[in-house]
Amino acid sequence: MEFSILMPVYKAADTLEESVQSVLRQAFEDYELLLVEDGSPDESGQICDALTARHPDRIRVLHCPHRGTIPTRREAIAAARGDFILWLDADDLMEPDTLPYLHQLRADHGDPDMILYEFTAFYEDDRPDDKRPPLFADLTVFEGEAAKKSLYELYIRGNQLDALWAKATRRELFQNDPTDYTPYLSNPYGEDALHGLYPLTHAARVLYTDRRLTRYRIRQNSLMHRFDKARLDQRLNTGKFAFFEPFMKEWGLWDEEHRTLLKASSYRGVLDGILYFMLEDGYDQGEVREYARGFVWEHPELKELARSRCLSAKNRLIFRLFASGRFGPLCTAIKARRKLH
Repeated sequence: MEFSILMPVYKAADTLEESVQSVLRQAFEDYELLLVEDGSPDESGQICDALTARHPDRIRVLHCPHRGTIPTRREAIAAARGDFILWLDADDLMEPDTLPYLHQLRADHGDPDMILYEFTAFYEDDRPDDKRPPLFADLTVFEGEAAKKSLYELYIRGNQLDALWAKATRRELFQNDPTDYTPYLSNPYGEDALHGLYPLTHAARVLYTDRRLTRYRIRQNSLMHRFDKARLDQRLNTGKFAFFEPFMKEWGLWDEEHRTLLKASSYRGVLDGILYFMLEDGYDQGEVREYARGFVWEHPELKELARSRCLSAKNRLIFRLFASGRFGPLCTAIKARRKLH
């Protein structure tokens, strides 16, 4: 079997069928769809069973007691049978030509261990789709540690390579991962990045395509899009530093500059979340700014990062404006930049 599409399922009753149908519509036969249901309190489990009964040759389902995202992913990985693993969240969609295109890429480009691809973010309201610029030239190949260094740099600097649902990865690269994920169960924020480190490090050949093969749903009622102080606090996941350390040492990038870049990317996760609430309508701006001021007061490192020359001028400016509490000018500058684009 060529592909295993792994779909963790939790509280997805309203979108699960649509996501599954986007896989079943593929003009390709050699795949399985594995639904891993994480003890969901809604009707997701029953929907998984009904879909499996209708498509027993295509779909398998695993029902697990609710344990959270990381254990669910590990269950899915252990059960996968395909040569390559693809991930799809239960509210996202696979573009119609994804599987035949990936099959052809493997045949035409030396059967890489990992294929990175692009995605389209789409909203549930009437806002236009969001498509980021390509990260590299189409069909760029990264073979050997020197070539892969640019991928490692992106991984350290931000979240551009984090998404598991924008990768096709040789199954053994996930299944051979010896990492103990137990310390990260209490705060799984950013677990996409954690799960991707071992496969990226051990992939001998990586191919990038600028084709958009996944549609990522931005849900208005998602926890990620409510002003939830605890959720924002989770974004500064200090366990990330300990997790990244052995990989960055293996990459030869465990120096002061790259540790600073990793720290800055973790702080940006929180600052970007705050900015979302400052820039969107419908939130109590007094509450948002009170949280922002408290976060700045608790983290004086923001002022140090504002002076760090290894950060881009844009990032230094964002840290400086946050550290000085100048939220108004910051929001004005971002809105002006959006209009220009």
